[in-house]
Amino acid sequence: MKKFTAITAAVVLSAALATAVSAAESDSVILNLEEPLIQAQDTVIAPNPINLQDITKLYANPNGDAINALAPQLVHPTGQVINDWVEIYTWLGKAWIQIPDYVPDYS
Repeated sequence: MKKFTAITAAVVLSAALATAVSAAESDSVILNLEEPLIQAQDTVIAPNPINLQDITKLYANPNGDAINALAPQLVHPTGQVINDWVEIYTWLGKAWIQIPDYVPDYS
C-alpha cells in the first residue's frame, strides 16, 4: 500500500509541476507588436464563391482521376485556375473541379 501511495503522490506532483512550468512558459512569451504580423503583400484575395448547379466531380489534380463528387452547392475557389480547372477548398483539403470557360469574379 505504501508503494501505491508513493506512486500516486509522485504522479500528482509531476502533473502539478508540469502545469506550473507550462503556465510560466506561456506567461513569458513576448510579442513584438511594433510590426504587424500580417503584411499587405501576404493577404490573398480569393474570387467569389461558385454556385454548382449539378453534381460535380472532384479531382486531386487537373486531368487526374476523380476522387469524389459534390452535390449542388456553393464552393470557394482558392484563386488557382489552369485552363478550365479551378482549385477549390473542400473537406478533403484543396481539390480541383472542371468548369468550362470559368472566369474568376472578384466583385
